[in-house]
Amino acid sequence: MNNSSFESRRIVLLVIVLSIGIIFAIRLFYVQILDDKWKDESIKISETNLVIEPERGIIFDRNGKLLAANKVNFELRLTPNNIRDFDTTQLCELIHIPKDSLKRKINKLKRYWRSKQVLIKTVPEKNLSRLTSVMYKYPGFELAEKSLRTYPESVAAHILGYVREVDGDIIKKKPYYRGGDRIGISGLEKYYEDELRGSRGKNQFLRDAYGNLKEMTASDTAQTGNNLWSTIDSELQKYGEQLMQNKIGCVVAIEPSTGEILAMVSSPTFDPNLLSGDTMSRNWRRLFRNDSLRPLFNRGFSSRTSPGSVFKMVQGLTAWELGAINYDTKIYCDKNLVGCHNHPVVGGLADAIKFSCNPYFYETLKRISTIQEGEDVFVKSRKGLKIWNEYVTSFGLGVDLELDFPSYSKGNIPLPDTYDKIYKKTMKWNYRTYNALAIGQGEMLVTPYQIANLACIIANRGYYYYPHMIKKIGDGPIDDKYTKRNYTKVNSDKFEFITLAMQQVVEGAGGTASGARIEGIEICGKTGTVENSRGRDHSVFISFAPRVEPKIAIAVYIENAGYGGTWAAPVASLMTEKYLTDTIQNSWKEKRILDANLIPKSK
Repeated sequence: MNNSSFESRRIVLLVIVLSIGIIFAIRLFYVQILDDKWKDESIKISETNLVIEPERGIIFDRNGKLLAANKVNFELRLTPNNIRDFDTTQLCELIHIPKDSLKRKINKLKRYWRSKQVLIKTVPEKNLSRLTSVMYKYPGFELAEKSLRTYPESVAAHILGYVREVDGDIIKKKPYYRGGDRIGISGLEKYYEDELRGSRGKNQFLRDAYGNLKEMTASDTAQTGNNLWSTIDSELQKYGEQLMQNKIGCVVAIEPSTGEILAMVSSPTFDPNLLSGDTMSRNWRRLFRNDSLRPLFNRGFSSRTSPGSVFKMVQGLTAWELGAINYDTKIYCDKNLVGCHNHPVVGGLADAIKFSCNPYFYETLKRISTIQEGEDVFVKSRKGLKIWNEYVTSFGLGVDLELDFPSYSKGNIPLPDTYDKIYKKTMKWNYRTYNALAIGQGEMLVTPYQIANLACIIANRGYYYYPHMIKKIGDGPIDDKYTKRNYTKVNSDKFEFITLAMQQVVEGAGGTASGARIEGIEICGKTGTVENSRGRDHSVFISFAPRVEPKIAIAVYIENAGYGGTWAAPVASLMTEKYLTDTIQNSWKEKRILDANLIPKSK
């Protein structure tokens, strides 16, 4: 072989090698610099974002006792599209679930979901470390630490509410949430969801070729949710729930000087822990569908009922302010006008309240109507009802009191339009049509918390604060609207006379609430018996104590229990004494209430 031939071959070979090198260099340059697709893929491979879930804020009672807390829980999540073949037998043993059940759950999630979802809400604690060590065998699965809500005192279920895992509808409406997140569904957990949930954080790591986490490249700290300090006295709440066992109804207690709700007992109640954890759905169905006593229904905030005779203070004050009567006005107890129980002669408004005289208050509403301008009784009645409505609603009845709670009833106080709709202009109506309103019956509907607020108004001699459930949010104050006074349309000097009359209801001879007496404490109260067309009447009582500088106002409703002085009054008395003195003097009265079963047999 001559030198020229060898040289030619060497040059060709060199050109080939150089060409291949140039091609690879150009391709590498394109992949690494020009093509964003491959740049993104490299980031996905080398960097991993780990989401840090925030700790949910906790809820305290007014004295610092824990009402709602968190405990650590580990749940198994999966991303359906990322699942590969895996050892089902081993996984089922570790999470204590049958193979068929696991397969059904996975198939369901594959069918309806593509994003990450919770497969098992609570991984058995004893198998946790073993499961952690083999997680690499299960692509598409992820073991996540999650806080589980718990309620240490096991009280105030209707107040606290509950949380549950979000569903598809919630995720669509609230983009913040992802599969596996939990959200407040009712009560304070729902109303203060944005404050309680906090905000999630994120840590960004580099992974090596084996998938191991290495260097942290960025960090965004999770923000723990705000803690809530509630107005509830957990001991008073617990005692109220004990007294209301085997009874249908509610108790609402408020501090008059602040509007802070001290207790809200809705009976029957339940342990709030039943709606937390793996058995939540099953327990909810049982409480909602299978219990005829409706334990999930919040009777204190949502029930609408006639106020009964406890309304007579409002009626008397309104008539007095409008000049229809004065404090000493005497009205004959005419039982032909409306039924009434036997009582001594009424010497004025105080006696009418003390003896709960129905005809007296019927007459006051008639006078409010007939003193209006005009010759036609129908026109006068229409004007009278409208003015009466303005005064009654100024007592917080039938209006929005802006509770810091997700759902509550506002009740209804009739207007002329109410009767126009009832009679549809086929006949005229006058004061005789609506006279039952004078004794808290007829078309009037209120909610028990509004009646407890009425007790606050009388205790405060004419004003109230919006009732509310929270004293403090994190380190910040509550909304200013809960610290402002709201005044009625009745002059404050008239209320002192009413408080003395209410004291006689409890302490005076012939008073209707002698069962509410507390030795050494001036308690002012009023009984009520609400007519019930579907069974026995409801027992009602409102009160406040002490008479001077009151500390607690309370309303008690017990369904189908009859006379207000028999059952509702002793319940209010016991709760008042417990709150003011932390003792109970009359053990017989307490035992009688605790032992009483007032649920109708038909229930």
